[in-house]
Amino acid sequence: MLFGDEADAHAFWKDKEWKTFAVDLIAHTGKKQKVIHTMYVRARSSVDAATCAKENDLNRKPNPRYVARLAGPRELGCTPAASK
Repeated sequence: MLFGDEADAHAFWKDKEWKTFAVDLIAHTGKKQKVIHTMYVRARSSVDAATCAKENDLNRKPNPRYVARLAGPRELGCTPAASK
């Protein structure tokens, strides 16, 4: 079950070929995980988005994990239009 921005993201992007993904770069040491950066990538699938983010990440010092998810409208700064 999806809630909030995630549900809106899945509803909006379901019929689009190219989607905008938020790829979280996660540094991990043992069981501790921390999102160190988020990259926004246009791709057809989450695997392609994670690959693109990895290829374009110039600062890979902490050797992060790349986790892609659909970017939601609130995260992208969209606001609802006033109804007429």
